[in-house]
Amino acid sequence: MKKILPLTFLIIAGELIFALPFHVIRFFRPSLLEDYHYSNMELGIAFSVYGITAFLSYLPGGYIADKISPKYLLFSSLLLTSLGGIFYMTNPSIYSLYFVFGYWGITTILFFWAALIKATRSIAGNNQGISFGALEAGRGLVASLCASIAVFLYSNNSLLEFIRNIISKQLSPLSIVIFFYSCVTFLSSMIILFFFKEEVKQTKATKIKYNIDEIYKNKKPILCISIIVFSAYTCYKAIDYYSLYFYEIIEFSKEKSAYVMAIFSYTRPIAALLAGLIADKITSRSCTKFLFFFMLVAYASLSIFNLDIQLIAIVYVNLIISMVGVFALRGIFYSLLEDSYIPSSITGAAVGIISFIGYLPDIFVGPLFGFLLDLQDIKVSFKIFFVFLFIISTVGLITAIYLKKN
Repeated sequence: MKKILPLTFLIIAGELIFALPFHVIRFFRPSLLEDYHYSNMELGIAFSVYGITAFLSYLPGGYIADKISPKYLLFSSLLLTSLGGIFYMTNPSIYSLYFVFGYWGITTILFFWAALIKATRSIAGNNQGISFGALEAGRGLVASLCASIAVFLYSNNSLLEFIRNIISKQLSPLSIVIFFYSCVTFLSSMIILFFFKEEVKQTKATKIKYNIDEIYKNKKPILCISIIVFSAYTCYKAIDYYSLYFYEIIEFSKEKSAYVMAIFSYTRPIAALLAGLIADKITSRSCTKFLFFFMLVAYASLSIFNLDIQLIAIVYVNLIISMVGVFALRGIFYSLLEDSYIPSSITGAAVGIISFIGYLPDIFVGPLFGFLLDLQDIKVSFKIFFVFLFIISTVGLITAIYLKKN
């Protein structure tokens, strides 16, 4: 219980911090495109702005995490992020949207990300694989539960009318969904402030300066983990477009696309937890290698098959395999720190460097996929989309093999 409770609070905070910038678009992209009148390219640029400010926040965030109490870093990040949601729900102009996403790039990363990883590693002790797997599994469960509630809100007319009567009759269903995510993010900040008791103790060495020699000595595994995170995160970002795939290619309604994505998202906690358990048995490095292999097979299949009634089951299976692979990787890639013998005294610095490189997809993936999917032939666009993911997962596989050998 001593470790379960603080890990539970980290799980809640670790997912809800990203709910506003990511969940709304992931589960309700067709609605954003039609109701708020944005294009895929514009949403891609918004993510690019987020990626740039996040990119600039990773390295200083790693430094801050090694100096300041994670509790207060997590609390302030959640509170500031929730405030941005109030603006988001007003259907802002496209340039205002860019501003709020840039703001979120700072609030979700600068004081939060390295602090979350450091706090989790401290709680985990000798059970790094299962602890990081549980973190990602729990985050996935929180995401799925929130998405299920959000989809229910979005599609329930009587409940929508009841909420409008309380808040404002001008609110659209999508605005109410955004308001819901703002509220739960704010509540999570209060949970961290009043209930989270941290175990991280700052050492004298990390308070004075980084041990540059230790970072340099571990440069190869840090770089390899950075590339693995880069590859896995690119594939994770691609999942944001699956609801559009259901809507445009399989021809589901907006509501059904969101519903199917919410159902599929329940694979995340299962995949992450199982990956954590397996990683503690066979090492995180071996597990990472196998996961990238299964993902590249799935992407290859999705880029080759033409969608028809006979192959629909194969399409579903490969979409699920790709999602399971990504979710499992997210559950274990930070356990590679311990698996690669990177000293805990430089956790904040290592996470800052890994994140600086690994989350670069936040800058370029949105505009790239947005441009691609705004082209005339959406079916051809999605084939190119999956070929690109095949290449990225191949890079991840090669890097995982190199890391395991070295």
